[in-house]
Amino acid sequence: MMTNKEKSLPLLSTQSGFTLIEVMIVVAIVAVLAAIAFPSYQRYVIKTKRVDMMSEMQNIATQIESRKLAQGTYSNNLITGLGGNFPRQGPALYTISFTPNPLTSEWRIIATPNPNSQMANDGILSLNYQNNKCRGSVCGTGTAWNE
Repeated sequence: MMTNKEKSLPLLSTQSGFTLIEVMIVVAIVAVLAAIAFPSYQRYVIKTKRVDMMSEMQNIATQIESRKLAQGTYSNNLITGLGGNFPRQGPALYTISFTPNPLTSEWRIIATPNPNSQMANDGILSLNYQNNKCRGSVCGTGTAWNE
């Protein structure tokens, strides 16, 4: 049987969980962090896609010179199957073209960003027979494509 003293003690109930204010503060902090991180991530993605295109242009240049050695002369046969859209699978980011036409020993590979792609404002990339690289109006043989 319960004594009067035991009957007068309130039952202790423990509640656990977060208040609405605490949850809203956490959501606000996550939103601020996402707002800061997302633009950096987008710049990183664009730079990665540009580097992929640069690498592809180097591969195309190597194929042109290899085909020239096998064929003995420069002609448009050297660039058969090398132009067109890049990447070959998925949405096209760049269109690859060559100058002059017909191809000579002073060839140039040009990658033009597709206007409806993520790369639209990234600038035209080019690579010539002397390994002179240009991005927009900035040219050189070193890190001209970077940044």
